[in-house]
Amino acid sequence: MKKILKYLFFLMAFALLIVAFYFSIAYGFTFFPKKSISHQNKAKETVHIFYSNIHSDIVFNIKDINLSNFPQFKEKKNGYLAFGWGDKETYLTTPYIEDIKISTSLKALFINTPSLMHVSYIPFISRYKNIKILKLSKRQKEHLKESIMQSFWSQKKVYKGYGREDFFYTAKGQYNFINTCNTWTGDRLRESNVTMPYWTPFVWSITNSFP
Repeated sequence: MKKILKYLFFLMAFALLIVAFYFSIAYGFTFFPKKSISHQNKAKETVHIFYSNIHSDIVFNIKDINLSNFPQFKEKKNGYLAFGWGDKETYLTTPYIEDIKISTSLKALFINTPSLMHVSYIPFISRYKNIKILKLSKRQKEHLKESIMQSFWSQKKVYKGYGREDFFYTAKGQYNFINTCNTWTGDRLRESNVTMPYWTPFVWSITNSFP
């Protein structure tokens, strides 16, 4: 019995060490971001970053989006579209974070799982408190839109969303504890020449980069 308890103790200690190392590396990356080339004089375009405790979305004014790619929203004339990437099973089975199953979380973190893009309509962005405003040049904004569109499969399958004004689409890439939903957001921003850490597995990895 003592041997079993000793084995369990070392196993738990090792697991905690791995978790601490994971968080430390993510935190360390925030001190060494990829610096963007200054576009301060041309940064007149606005994009928003919407975030919760565990997830982040990139939000565009709906007038900036080619709605022929998203016919589900073609009747919308004003408002915003939020784009987020994540684990397929989590997206489709967990409308509320408190409903998430441990098995789903472990599978998403430690197995390369399929992904989906979540696109949701936001009529009034002022309703939300967890919003970061990002000023970009026109070129940066166009590059960001292109980078997001490249995350969709060209023949994208559509899944019903959580409500009547959001949908899921088949996406490129596999989800795991290295490549998380926030990693996707950080990668898109960094590719668009926004100052951003090289690895952004958590929401705060992204939001700490903005005022």
